[in-house]
Amino acid sequence: MFDFKNKKVIILGAARSGLACASLLVRKGAKVTLSDSAVKPQKVKELKALKKIGVRIQTGGHPVSLLKGADYLVISPGVNSTLPVLRQSRRRGIPVLSEIEVACQYISCPIIAITGTNGKTTTTSLTGAIFNAAGYKTFVCGNIGLPMTAIADRTRPDSIVVAEISSFQLENIVSFRPHIAVMLNITPDHLDRYPGLPDYIKAKLNIYRNQTPANFAVVNYDDEVSRDTSKIGAAQVIYFSRKKALKTGLRVRAGRIYARLNGKTLAIVKTGELGIPGPHNLENALAAIACALLFKVPLPALRRTLRDFRGVEHRLELAGLVKGVKFINDSKATNVDSVVKALESFKEKIILIAGGRDKGSPYRPLAKLVKQKVKALIVLGEAKEKIKRELGKLTATFETENLPEAVKLGYKLARPGDIVLLSPACASFDMFKNYEQRGEVFKDMVRRLKKAGR
Repeated sequence: MFDFKNKKVIILGAARSGLACASLLVRKGAKVTLSDSAVKPQKVKELKALKKIGVRIQTGGHPVSLLKGADYLVISPGVNSTLPVLRQSRRRGIPVLSEIEVACQYISCPIIAITGTNGKTTTTSLTGAIFNAAGYKTFVCGNIGLPMTAIADRTRPDSIVVAEISSFQLENIVSFRPHIAVMLNITPDHLDRYPGLPDYIKAKLNIYRNQTPANFAVVNYDDEVSRDTSKIGAAQVIYFSRKKALKTGLRVRAGRIYARLNGKTLAIVKTGELGIPGPHNLENALAAIACALLFKVPLPALRRTLRDFRGVEHRLELAGLVKGVKFINDSKATNVDSVVKALESFKEKIILIAGGRDKGSPYRPLAKLVKQKVKALIVLGEAKEKIKRELGKLTATFETENLPEAVKLGYKLARPGDIVLLSPACASFDMFKNYEQRGEVFKDMVRRLKKAGR
């Protein structure tokens, strides 16, 4: 446990998690400096409020001089992990902590931490909805919605924290220990940040690091990297699978989900009743069910939520139907594997809009599905030349300068019954502030097409 009272804490990054962390630590008696690389940070109002309660604000970079007299350095997830100030901090013996490490010092209830390359947001949202339906005071947070430090001191022993956790957040944990750690899958991602795939995997596996035999790891048996128990540590392992007939854990048989835990078999729900379609969402549901059963959530509340839950915004979201052409917003698909899952979810012919800021992974794993399902490929953003080079010969391929132009072209190329799918396989930061803004622009263009087509 860390005691931050009367300690000098430097926080790098004035986005959501940095702001929430600064506010929490001031309330706990720390002397806080919040540093942002921007000369004029976007969160001006929030920074003024923090100044009023005693937070010192540093803008325009993260100089090493910040470390003078510092007791702790806290790094926000989006901050570059190779900054000189971080190297210097470690050399001087100043602990470098993740924002979730700070949060867990003040959380007084069990934490369900959900990670993986894909499916985190959907699984976190579904799990939170299940616990809400069961009557728990539930905090859904982390890499989705509120930062963990925003809710940490509002928790009670009978609450539940359901947190989406990224590899970035797991890089600098010390004592963070979820009661249930969920590993959905591990496929190449963020190779623009990590030197190689093993480094990315290592960061993901930190989620198990502090678990004990009193804790649980809910793991996707169908994912080869995830299922290796030698990497999991001391926790009790609960596997789930949509392909394998597991003797214990969660499985699918004859169109129905079954759970076998503690020697008892429960029939949960028919797969066709799930409110979220697609094979990848079946895996997400299996993980959420495992978490619920470990807390003995009543079956009626569990079944009702599984049927009613319709997914999350910007993930395979129906944006509209224009003269028989369906527009699907999958802006949250920021890596190649998530686009694989999106393409696998549809039987219709697809006009695929892809591109943005490249994250270092090859696009060739999409080749088979592009050949089979993609009627036309529209590329844009910084990665468009790379995508065109690796996939452009497999289908009719077009370049555009921006997303509105891509949506218009997609509609022009489509015929009634086709799908125009925004599933970028890339980060959004070359053209947008985040994937949410990218998705909103897509949806706005669909609304305009619909209005013009009346």
